[in-house]
Amino acid sequence: MNRIRIFWALIITMLAISTAADAQVFKAGTFRYHVIGKNKVEVASADSSMSGNVAIPQSVRLGDTVYTVTAVAKNGFSGCTGIRSIILPAKITRIGKEAFFNCLNLNSINIPYGVKEIYDGTFCHCEALAGLTVPDGVTKIGKYALAHCKNITRFNVPDACKEIGDKAFYNCQKLQALVISAAVEKIGIRALQGCVELRRINVEPENQFFASQNDILYDKNLSTLIKYPANIDEAMFDMPSSIQTVEEYAFENVKKMMVVKVSSSCNKIDNMAFVNCENLRKAVCPPSLHQVGMDSFFGCNLLDQSSIPGDDFTEFDYTKGMVEKYE
Repeated sequence: MNRIRIFWALIITMLAISTAADAQVFKAGTFRYHVIGKNKVEVASADSSMSGNVAIPQSVRLGDTVYTVTAVAKNGFSGCTGIRSIILPAKITRIGKEAFFNCLNLNSINIPYGVKEIYDGTFCHCEALAGLTVPDGVTKIGKYALAHCKNITRFNVPDACKEIGDKAFYNCQKLQALVISAAVEKIGIRALQGCVELRRINVEPENQFFASQNDILYDKNLSTLIKYPANIDEAMFDMPSSIQTVEEYAFENVKKMMVVKVSSSCNKIDNMAFVNCENLRKAVCPPSLHQVGMDSFFGCNLLDQSSIPGDDFTEFDYTKGMVEKYE
């Protein structure tokens, strides 16, 4: 008898757990929602066939309970290629990783003020997105967060942002101007790789880690040249004398430069630093330059190779930092 009672008790408990689990995810209207807290839900997923202009409701009802929509889940709208614009509820505080990944035709979206981070790949491959205003309270822009946003022309890094992730703006082909706020402490590898129309990088003077001079990005001490915008209209560049290192892809695809005079203090040019500088003819290098990285001058077909000293070549890992689906 006791065994029968225990058996039925277990069955009832399992049914209760199952019912509770089922209640965690439900569909209302166009979207599926996931309960994430007391009277709070996130948009768990959307139909990939959805198209046109979309508005997420401020709240949804399940039975007698009204839930406030406070987040968009990881991959929530991933692959919704037909969406052209989306309005997010004001009380959203989190937009998950890859939430709008590969929304190819998305051209307009608001980001509520409560959002504090743009996660990895959130807007990757939103190729029609021409402009994006990110709230000043955002503290981090993740890896590949805006990669392949090919129509964005200008971006202001939020006031509170401390970190810009690896390849955050990768292949933003029409990006012309980037303003880096005073709070930024870290800029990931190749953050601006593939930004072939970039003309200006401006760092707010109060920044303690980075600086800009003549639209070029450096570390604060001007010992490392991080990024020379590809579309600067100058035929000759004379590096500041304090430069010791030229970073990977620093001069990638620079169009107009014909002569570069490397700093007398420079002892390292990193991998792929001058890749595809198609008009570069001469590099004036100092005796101190003892390390020229792998393929540093690849694609510089007009360059006098005899002007490049050094034989300390490093192994270049082409896959370093890559995430294949984002590339």
